[in-house]
Amino acid sequence: MLVLMYVCAAHAEEKPAGNEAPTPLALPSESPRYIDYYSSEQLNFAIDVNSIAIQPGPDNEVRYALRATSKQGAVNINYEAISCTTHQKIIYAIGQSDESWVEVRSPGWKPIYSRGINLQHLRLAHDYFCTGNTLSGSLESMRNRLIYNKPLVD
Repeated sequence: MLVLMYVCAAHAEEKPAGNEAPTPLALPSESPRYIDYYSSEQLNFAIDVNSIAIQPGPDNEVRYALRATSKQGAVNINYEAISCTTHQKIIYAIGQSDESWVEVRSPGWKPIYSRGINLQHLRLAHDYFCTGNTLSGSLESMRNRLIYNKPLVD
């Protein structure tokens, strides 16, 4: 299996002032259990339900490992987070073909848009992790929504 890895060199954006220092990065080490949750014309997206973690603090941050697989079979795995409070996403680390992680040098928070590319983040935030600016329940309820394909109802 070919693993495709890339990092966007765009300027990092910061979350609004008043947020605390980030929680130290604890990369997933359990056996991954990827659940498909969204497909675009080019990519299929799956999240490792064993990697989902809620971070303490005011940002209502949910961290997870995300796998993107192209229709041709190329795979990209990122360790990311979504902030329900600010409606932003961040990539913390990129998976390597030897199953190790390389931390992103200057991770930066980016807005989650409701159209265009990267709708996989909108689906996670809107359907599984966030209700408005807050978390959509417990860690177990988030995992169960993904496992049983039961997204939140508007």
